[in-house]
Amino acid sequence: MNEQQKEALYNSWHESLGNQQQQFETLTHPWYQTVMQLLPDLNGKKVLEIGCGRGDFSIWLAKKYPEAHITGTDFSPAAIKIAGEKINYQLPNLSFKVENAEQLSFTNESFDFIISCETMEHVFHPQLMANEMYRVLKKEGNFILTTENYFNGYILLWLKTWITGKPFNSGSGIQPHENFFTFIGVKKFFRNAGFTLSKTYSNHFQFLLLPGISPDKLCVTDFKTKFWQQLYKPFGRHYTYCGVKH
Repeated sequence: MNEQQKEALYNSWHESLGNQQQQFETLTHPWYQTVMQLLPDLNGKKVLEIGCGRGDFSIWLAKKYPEAHITGTDFSPAAIKIAGEKINYQLPNLSFKVENAEQLSFTNESFDFIISCETMEHVFHPQLMANEMYRVLKKEGNFILTTENYFNGYILLWLKTWITGKPFNSGSGIQPHENFFTFIGVKKFFRNAGFTLSKTYSNHFQFLLLPGISPDKLCVTDFKTKFWQQLYKPFGRHYTYCGVKH
């Protein structure tokens, strides 16, 4: 699949979801909820969101931190068009731009903070994305990124995918491109880029998948005690990485 084909597929993807979902419905997704809890005060900072989709989280950031400048980017022109239509005069600190995460157009050290939610698993070359994040982030700048970790029950779905040759469907539909990730491999991308990871978190522990049974019935969203959180941390489906550029 080339870049033009991928772009066309993602345009259709976003147009379809844009028609189905209520405005700002995506903010209820667990990865956004996790990032909301981890964010520092971003006022006065230049913030880049990579893979902003239809713009909901970038808009939330701009409203939450009115003294920050938020730049939301996505590979899909259709997604950026939908996002731009949501902006009004009350958000002068927000801009949207079509960008390829593997080859950003921004100059070196342009941003104080980078956020990316559930995007890295869909790029062709994740290491290039990590390298670009490092390049455009200022020294001592920070990032928060969330992506999938399949070191859990979802590996059964991947096994079925490999055996049958059918595209992987995590439950939210078949995306144009999906990487098989474990937290070990994702950590390696950041280390190779030059980042230092400060914290990692995980949630949504999918212990098993069985035919005809909703995955939610075999999943623990989170554990209440730190002991169990740490014990099961490697098996969380949604992984969050916090890092810094020294």
